[in-house]
Amino acid sequence: MVRAGWRAAAVLALVLLAPAASGEERRSYSLFAGILTDNTWEDYFLTPWETDPQDPGFLGVALTQPLGRGFETRFGEIRWEVEFQIVRHTGVQSNWEFNLPVTARLVPEEPLLGLFDTAAFGIGPSLADKPPALEKMRGGEAQKAQVYWFAEVEHRSRSRDCCSLFARIHHRSDAYGAIGEGGSSNGLVLGLRSSF
Repeated sequence: MVRAGWRAAAVLALVLLAPAASGEERRSYSLFAGILTDNTWEDYFLTPWETDPQDPGFLGVALTQPLGRGFETRFGEIRWEVEFQIVRHTGVQSNWEFNLPVTARLVPEEPLLGLFDTAAFGIGPSLADKPPALEKMRGGEAQKAQVYWFAEVEHRSRSRDCCSLFARIHHRSDAYGAIGEGGSSNGLVLGLRSSF
């Protein structure tokens, strides 16, 4: 745990000290809360009425750093970011989790479905301070190191000085066995984000 904590602190320091990207995007911080479920991530789209919440809940904080310039597509601008997360699980599993996804964020010219100002997908390494109990229950084994990804939609406040609301899928897995055998976990998250 001590080594993981030092590594997390070092990454956070690098993100904080890195120069901000030019343009409109600024660094941001987020506070979020979620629940883990006994579902696959596909279930959220195919059979959302069968979502099975589990006792573990979690709270997290994240710091997001824009990375360089984005690029235009026919669907809007794609912007790059890196996000450092610290997550605390409670309930059946009571572990710390550290995630470092690199993110592609779509900023369409018009809100998606008239509501969402951005949509994002991030992927990167995840480290828990001990094997997560729910992942062990779901897969027979659990690993501290996993692959983490999230899929997110965000509604931004019309006031630049205010926060935005986001919802995301929070996923940890062994990437189809690419980094060893281990159970996966899937969560639903709501959060607030503010720029600085």
